Amino acid sequence: METLKAHSDSELILLWYNGNEQAFEILYKRHLSLLLSLAVQKTGDRETAKELVQDTFVNLYSQKASMLEIRSVRAYLYVILKNKVLNYYRKESARRRYQEYLASTFGEQDNSTELGIQSREIERQLDHEIENLPPKCRAVFKLSRKEHLSNKDIASRLGISENTVEQHMRKALRDLRSSMGAAGLAALLYLLER
Repeated sequence: METLKAHSDSELILLWYNGNEQAFEILYKRHLSLLLSLAVQKTGDRETAKELVQDTFVNLYSQKASMLEIRSVRAYLYVILKNKVLNYYRKESARRRYQEYLASTFGEQDNSTELGIQSREIERQLDHEIENLPPKCRAVFKLSRKEHLSNKDIASRLGISENTVEQHMRKALRDLRSSMGAAGLAALLYLLER
């Protein structure tokens, strides 16, 4: 492993691509502290930052097949982390809007247990409605909203065009907004970002 440390990122990517898992470990150790520092700076919370950085490396690991095209591993990791941080802030914003929605819809709650029950009920309703989507629509929706894949990645994984991915997403969102009724948009904003 010591001899691997002298390799450039590009060389490590090639070694990893060809099956050398230690090369990935070196990449991980090489870039971990910088990414963690950036994530802490952006989120203000070390535990959240650790999760975001871990997710960044999981994302990198899952993209192994396309890594030979990457010119700068550091820049690639930075972009992944930046997107993870943006998603984190979107989730936080959606969570606050959802809490405000519940408070305004059901009145101010002194009992957070009741609010949690209402939230879980809406979440169950949304999960049920997602399962009722047509199969391709459901697959596209889950890959986009739960696995946070890009339209290009979804198209590649499912063997369909990006335009078809967009059509399935529009249909899924339209159907879910329609079927969620009173819980509607605020619940979708929060729960889809989970």
